[in-house]
Amino acid sequence: MGQNVIMVTQTPGHGYRRIGDAVAGAPEGALIVVAPGRYNENLVLSKPVTITAEDGIGTVTILAGSGVAVSVATSSAALSGISVVSSDKDNPAVFVAQGQLSLTECSLDGAGWSTVFASGDGKVLMRDCEVRNGVGAGVVVTAADGGVLESCRFTDLGTSAVVVADDGALTMRACSVVKAAGNGICLNGRGTLTVDDTTITGTGKPAVAVEQQATMKAKRLSVSAADGIGFYLASTGHVFLDDCSVERVGAEGIFVAEGCKPELRGCRVRASGFRGVHFAARSGGKFTNCEVAEVDGIGVHVTERSTPEFDQLSVAGSKRSGVRVSDAADPFFRRLRVLGSDGAGVEVDEGGRGTMENVEIEGGEVGLRIVGGSRLTASGLSVRDTRAAGVEVVDAALALADSAITGSGGDGVHAGGGANLSVARCRVHGSDGMGCQFAEGASGSITDSEFSGGQADGIRLDTREAVRVSSCTVRDNHGSGLRQTRPGTAIEVLDLITSGNLRPDAFGTSASAEAARSSPAAAPTPVKTADDPLMELQGLVGLAGVKREVTSLINLNKMAKRRQDAGLSAPPMARHLVFAGAPGTGKTTVARLYGQVLAQLGVLREGHLVEVARADLVAQIIGGTAIKTTEAFTTALGGVLFIDEAYTLSAGSGGSGPDFGREAIDTLVKLMEDHRDDVVVIAAGYSNEMSKFLESNPGMESRFSRTIEFANYTADELVTIVRTQCAKHDYRLDEEAADGLLDYFEAIPKDGTFGNGRTARRVFERMTDRQASRLAEASEVTAADLTLLTAEDLETGVR
Repeated sequence: MGQNVIMVTQTPGHGYRRIGDAVAGAPEGALIVVAPGRYNENLVLSKPVTITAEDGIGTVTILAGSGVAVSVATSSAALSGISVVSSDKDNPAVFVAQGQLSLTECSLDGAGWSTVFASGDGKVLMRDCEVRNGVGAGVVVTAADGGVLESCRFTDLGTSAVVVADDGALTMRACSVVKAAGNGICLNGRGTLTVDDTTITGTGKPAVAVEQQATMKAKRLSVSAADGIGFYLASTGHVFLDDCSVERVGAEGIFVAEGCKPELRGCRVRASGFRGVHFAARSGGKFTNCEVAEVDGIGVHVTERSTPEFDQLSVAGSKRSGVRVSDAADPFFRRLRVLGSDGAGVEVDEGGRGTMENVEIEGGEVGLRIVGGSRLTASGLSVRDTRAAGVEVVDAALALADSAITGSGGDGVHAGGGANLSVARCRVHGSDGMGCQFAEGASGSITDSEFSGGQADGIRLDTREAVRVSSCTVRDNHGSGLRQTRPGTAIEVLDLITSGNLRPDAFGTSASAEAARSSPAAAPTPVKTADDPLMELQGLVGLAGVKREVTSLINLNKMAKRRQDAGLSAPPMARHLVFAGAPGTGKTTVARLYGQVLAQLGVLREGHLVEVARADLVAQIIGGTAIKTTEAFTTALGGVLFIDEAYTLSAGSGGSGPDFGREAIDTLVKLMEDHRDDVVVIAAGYSNEMSKFLESNPGMESRFSRTIEFANYTADELVTIVRTQCAKHDYRLDEEAADGLLDYFEAIPKDGTFGNGRTARRVFERMTDRQASRLAEASEVTAADLTLLTAEDLETGVR
């Protein structure tokens, strides 16, 4: 045998008896060949040597009852075909704090917090290795050049398979994770991971978790059969997923939160147990050519002011809405395709916003539904074969252009109470209801559009509000081409082309409208009236002081209206308001209801709410701010302009600089004076910052003469909000869970990060996540189990 080949054997007289002794006696670069056997020792690799099993994989085992089984104290070393087993609960089996350790075809078993740990200047190169640990993690890396894992298999982990933390960096290729009680991959701190062609199956927590400032670049990373979330992305670092997939997970397929802005390309989510993709907490990012299919809940949900961009997104077979936008989120969709949802194809509610271009919706209950003070701009929309309306707008605003709606089970386009609908260059064909209906309380316009082949009227106007119909064609409908059922002068019809309809048109004068109502075929369809906004205001959780202030204002406006009707002068009133308080205290909701009440009193023409923030008012070029501010203000005429976080206009924040914010303030002051009787402006934000905002312009304090303080919700009120969410979504909260929530809400810090009502709603959503994971493991689940949230569903730290 060569001079640099050293034997280790348990047979006396044939070489070293211990591997450590062989390392100590070997020259640098030596090959140490180990005969089969179990070697009880703590091996310190103090020289650059290679250690290999003489008879191949699995024939040599290094055992350590205490301490580290294998550690490195040299520039480089290598193990090949060696099994390492540690039973020490306080130390890793393999520890590399300096130098490089190569592990090839090794089996590594740990019993402590990690099997392999690379820190400091350490680096591990692992190929074709098996890693197990029934108590802790597989591989933990905090080293800046932590190394490479290639074709490695992680099984039966007590916590997470691979953890990259602090300033660690790691590359994974062609690895697999099977059965980890924690995460398959966990990144935090400023950790960096590049991972390709890897599979993760059967994790107890999110299969992939990227948090804090961590960075990940993943290609062909596949997740399946996780109990909870597939990908949890909550990092401010760059996250890029290419051709990745999630299948059969218990909660969200992909959950993006905490301002994370990932980039996803060619990714797929299938058969998730809750939402397919969920954006929360002001997150964003770009999704290109992605697919979501067969999820048990909402396909894609964008909420909490998130602003992602989607291009070529496909959503199919969702048990609820295909896409939902809520809570002031403002996404952008281009080339969206939604097929076969059990609920609405696309639903925008709770003040959601958004822009959609080239959207295809097929099947579902309603194609596009806009409700709850939301506003959307959509062009190139195609809706086919819905069970109810093709497009539905209630108490919201929609600008719809260049679109086609075919085969709706109800109205092609339905504008309900409080809707502001603009339809331009659209075609509606073959609706079972009206081609387009404006119900009582709806307003808007229809331009250059065609309504044909419907089972009822082509256009039906049941409202006394302003509607303008211009250059439209109505033909071959089973009712009238256009029918106005309420006499009045607010309806304007210009250049109407009508032919082949089974009933005559009726519009324009009170006489024709009365005749239409007397015709058996012209009986108006019953319309559900909206709830009383004043009653809804009084029914809100908490806010006793706010309710008193707003009710006082409403009464003052009511008396002012009566005095005007009696020919008397109106008393001085605080028309424009400041809503001061922390986020999530109901400021937007109260503003919306206040506008509706003023509209009922005749103080405002429409009472709609237009919500804006700094980005909606401030431009990035000289002169652009005045234009943007004027445009936003004009859309609010007749209603309420709600300026969220108004103090940012005077704080000099944002890339446009302080002068542009002050330009917006100056423009607002002038517009408020010019239109003082036709709009209510409400500026909202934190109490201290709003005081500074009022001082930023000499005319500001005189315009906003009344401030209403929104206090934080009490712990009891936050529990009530959770109970309200339970009732809204068909859940029940048992008393033990309610007690746990009460203790949690009493203890939680009420600092600048506290979200009030949003915090309560987020706690509810996480409880439903945990309930889904809990029930997924049960052998039998009753209908009562599906609705009950228990103390087990509270997160650690809440219980």
